[in-house]
Amino acid sequence: MVVNRLRPFPLNSPQTKIVVGVSGGVDSLALLHLLWQALGAERLVVAHLHHGLRAEADADAQFVRETAVSWQIPVVIEKANVAQAAKKEGLSLEAAGRQLRYRFFAEQARRFGATAVAVAHHADDQAETVLLNLLRGSGTLGLRGMLPLGNVPGAVDLPLLRPFLHIHRTELEAYCAKHGLQPCHDSSNDDTQFARNRIRHELLPLLKRYNPQINNRLQQLADINSADYAALAAQFEQIFPTIVSQRGDGWIKFHRAAFKGLALAWQRIALRKVVQQLRPLQTEIGFRTIEQARELILSGGSGSEAALPGVLMMRVEATKVIFGAESDPLSHAFPQVTAVSPQPLTIPGELLLAGGWRITAVSQPNVSLKAVRQNGDVWQAFVDVGAVEKLWVRPFAPHERFQPLGLGGHSQPIQDLLGDRKVMREKRPLWPIVATTQHPVWIVGHRLDERVRVTNISRRIIHLTCTKEKNEPKSAGYAD
Repeated sequence: MVVNRLRPFPLNSPQTKIVVGVSGGVDSLALLHLLWQALGAERLVVAHLHHGLRAEADADAQFVRETAVSWQIPVVIEKANVAQAAKKEGLSLEAAGRQLRYRFFAEQARRFGATAVAVAHHADDQAETVLLNLLRGSGTLGLRGMLPLGNVPGAVDLPLLRPFLHIHRTELEAYCAKHGLQPCHDSSNDDTQFARNRIRHELLPLLKRYNPQINNRLQQLADINSADYAALAAQFEQIFPTIVSQRGDGWIKFHRAAFKGLALAWQRIALRKVVQQLRPLQTEIGFRTIEQARELILSGGSGSEAALPGVLMMRVEATKVIFGAESDPLSHAFPQVTAVSPQPLTIPGELLLAGGWRITAVSQPNVSLKAVRQNGDVWQAFVDVGAVEKLWVRPFAPHERFQPLGLGGHSQPIQDLLGDRKVMREKRPLWPIVATTQHPVWIVGHRLDERVRVTNISRRIIHLTCTKEKNEPKSAGYAD
């Protein structure tokens, strides 16, 4: 019965060569044995990634090596620090391990000229995946589970085969017993600190008391949603180009108005598609994250920003929405100080900031009070700092407050102002503040302090500007 399940897969071509992901457990050992019998050793490559998480992992790697050698199959074994990768990328151990595995499989496929990668996920894995995604609040995409035939994440031209998705683990155990195979046991599969293991050992047994066929029902749910999503995705392929204005290496721009004109379902699919295209290994895309980004596009002010999974930034401008990496040139669309210590800004004078930004200060004796009050440019300010000949540019201090212009002397934490203006949390610590030695003067791009208000008795008016070189886009980071 297990052998018959391979028939729908592209194995008959003489050019077929498959990298097989093998952990040494029941499912992957059964898959390797089955493919070995169907294709022969010369058309297979065994790939095993040592995650560095378990004491017995060395023995598992050795078992995989010895098995492959005894069957005369080429084998590649590498070790990765999954815990370190998870900490660096802000991922769970499971998500980090998944990313590293698929990256490793793709690398070996390129190295050996393989035409596909095969992994041994089975029907019980599929049921767990659907249930896990359901608990996370997934929609149609998450509830379709894994695909029997798809692409390796991050390598869209490389097929990923899952021949066992409709085969239960008990069938694979029977297959191993029949052929005298003695697989390893991965103790981490028993550790209920992992969400998938809690579902496997706690939740699914409980659900089986309500419906003994729960695994099959979850499999059916995956099949239904897979077909539904395929139809939606095919239709959306005609829509997506109408909202994309530009794209390049690692970034995509949307027409904001075109996005706002889409139906709700298409808006959500569009945002997920961007993450999938720019971060193909990223699978944990929560509903709340997508909704916050979507609502920001609909109603956020120019310069509003949001963080998407995979260290991906989204910035909203008046007519466009830009998606790009934290470290790419798009991240310089807002001013940031270059040092945490106060830097002098003489009058007249200028100070360079990060990313081509600069702040200038000059005396402006001829400006009228009307022009000051009608100033609508957030990147310039007119202030009365008395006889002061030097200002300072610095980040705000912890818990520092200022007196927003127009609030009659009431104070507000600078941190709260930047939060209200939707400045991303990680940008706030280096946001430039122009100040005297006594108090803030200008929260750059956002608000003046009441104590530097220009009045009809001001004798000396200072014109402050914050500009960016090369006429590149600027972002004030506020949404009102």
